[in-house]
Amino acid sequence: MMNQVGRYAASEEVDGLELMKMVMELPEKDKMLMWSQGYIDLVVEKMPEYARDILEDRKEKWEDTKAFYLDQIEEILNDEEFKGQAKGERKEFALFVMEHYRDLQSLLFAAYDGKITEEDVRKFVYRRRFGGRKKYLH
Repeated sequence: MMNQVGRYAASEEVDGLELMKMVMELPEKDKMLMWSQGYIDLVVEKMPEYARDILEDRKEKWEDTKAFYLDQIEEILNDEEFKGQAKGERKEFALFVMEHYRDLQSLLFAAYDGKITEEDVRKFVYRRRFGGRKKYLH
């Protein structure tokens, strides 16, 4: 679901200055939400050239964080103990993940099922930053 800035950027008639003003008034949480939902590039594209770094710098930082978590997931997936547990019974594997990798369990389960997506990781990074106690995808 797009926020007001995203809907305005997606419309036919977009005034770059008005869009820039709307973006500057957004709290950090809403800017990151645009990234986590995948439409920040649309907003950046419609902004004036000189104002794009308002979002591009943040997006780069969030992408770095996403890459960090992807690297962690990859490292865990290649761990011999993890591989051994993954070959066992699913219930025991789930308990192993919950015990050893509580913070990353939603991403690990998605990766284990072969269903991890870029959007999953972006949502995880967003919820990690602004979700309070909820550190999982749903």
